[in-house]
Amino acid sequence: MPQENIDRLRDGYEAFNRTGDMAEDLLAPNFELHQDASMIDSTGVFRGRDALRDSVHEVQVAFEELRFEPEKFIEAPNGEVVVLIHGSGRGRGGGVEIHNHIAHVWTFREQKAIRCVVYLAQAEALQALGLAE
Repeated sequence: MPQENIDRLRDGYEAFNRTGDMAEDLLAPNFELHQDASMIDSTGVFRGRDALRDSVHEVQVAFEELRFEPEKFIEAPNGEVVVLIHGSGRGRGGGVEIHNHIAHVWTFREQKAIRCVVYLAQAEALQALGLAE
């Protein structure tokens, strides 16, 4: 099952980079997005499939050429999947380029993502899951 979840996430990130949308069939109806920090002002816990769409849209409004390139997928001992990501884009208006190395920690139940926790530092995500060296 974990490899299937990784494959589905890989497809989801590819879809996002191609179309700007994550594959909605990846998400459970009760999906939760947890953002304690964000590239923009949107923080908190957002519930439902629309939560991810709204959060992504908010970032897309602030940046053009936005991409989330997965660098590594890690299966955590508790079954969660950590995705180490290179985020890049250019600010709308000012054209300032960003390059961030962030992490998403995904939790699955019955082949659907029920939660994604966003970390602005990859080391923080790895430490939170006991995977840091």
